[in-house]
Amino acid sequence: MFASSLITKICSFLTSLILIRILSPDEFGVLSYVLSALAFFIPFSGGGMQHSFLRYAPMLDDKKNRIGLFQHSLYRGLLFSFCIAFVLFLLIPWLNSAVGNTSIYFSWLIFYLFSFFLIELVKMRYRVDNQNKKYAGLDVYLSVLVLFFGTGLTYFYGPLAYVIVFVTVPLVLGLVHLKVPEKVAVKIPEKYYSYGIWVGIGAIASQLMYSLDVFLVGKLIQDPQQVAIYRSASIIPIALFFIPNSYITTHYTDLAKNSLDKEYLICFAKDYIKLFSVLAIFLGTLLYFMSDFIISILFGEEYAEAANLFEILILGMLGAFILRIPFGNMLASVGKSNWNAIVAFIILVLNGILNYYAIYAWGIVGAAIVTSTLLWISGILSLALFFVYLKKKFS
Repeated sequence: MFASSLITKICSFLTSLILIRILSPDEFGVLSYVLSALAFFIPFSGGGMQHSFLRYAPMLDDKKNRIGLFQHSLYRGLLFSFCIAFVLFLLIPWLNSAVGNTSIYFSWLIFYLFSFFLIELVKMRYRVDNQNKKYAGLDVYLSVLVLFFGTGLTYFYGPLAYVIVFVTVPLVLGLVHLKVPEKVAVKIPEKYYSYGIWVGIGAIASQLMYSLDVFLVGKLIQDPQQVAIYRSASIIPIALFFIPNSYITTHYTDLAKNSLDKEYLICFAKDYIKLFSVLAIFLGTLLYFMSDFIISILFGEEYAEAANLFEILILGMLGAFILRIPFGNMLASVGKSNWNAIVAFIILVLNGILNYYAIYAWGIVGAAIVTSTLLWISGILSLALFFVYLKKKFS
């Protein structure tokens, strides 16, 4: 699991790096804008059925019931995805107004809502069945194919080729691994739908934390080059999130099974903080003092302005490593996805308001300051809610 996360993030980083090198700043800025706009809709693809399946299926001892739950999640999730895709279709004219004519990009990205849900649900089935090698293999195939075909075709045909590969590769892999058996009747667990939707709402905090700033830079400044510089500064800090995320992913099903074991939860949290506090500070210090060298070597002198933004975002990375990623995931694993959604709404409001004024006042530097600050605030809120859960559940 950890190895696949490492390979996936390396491929994602290399994809971004190669795209920066082969596309002009304007082209990379447009591509970054459309993908950040898509991030508003991705958390709702499938109505969160993949998250519900991962949460409740491990609790079913009968394999036949798990199969029935998978089928139900698949059909309902595709229906939800159609509804979200229709909303995105209606909003294309408004989204299209920031950095030029991007309607062709969004027309393709509509289908990503289906392919993303399909591949995620298939991966969740492998996790539920403890087939971690198959889960890891599918993750690696996906990232490697997007890296090679996406960047290769982009070199010859431009950024639209990357969008097409980005949409079609997960769809093809998902269909290959789908293997839907005969229909099985199953009793749907209580709060099954609401859990998935709440997780989707909560996931908005994650998506918007990494994309609302890019989206607002595009809408407010309307300069593709500024979008490209800001996006390049955020690539490495966000890519490094794979380290705590892969650790949590590996232990997620155990956390779900032990959601009523206070000692286990507290012990896990303490061990995590001890390990990742040291790791985050070491990585953060190293990257902070090497920012100019890293940006110039990886992205080129035309992105030199990103070094200052990079330093600011590294400070926010510490908050994500130590607090936001672990405690947000732990709340979801114990069934409190609605609490994560509360944090999401708070962060969403703060993100929009603060970024609006900060970008007008300080440009892309303001966006970096707001993003880093909110990574810490969301982490502190998740930690506080975790303590509330322990107090209410075990008092």
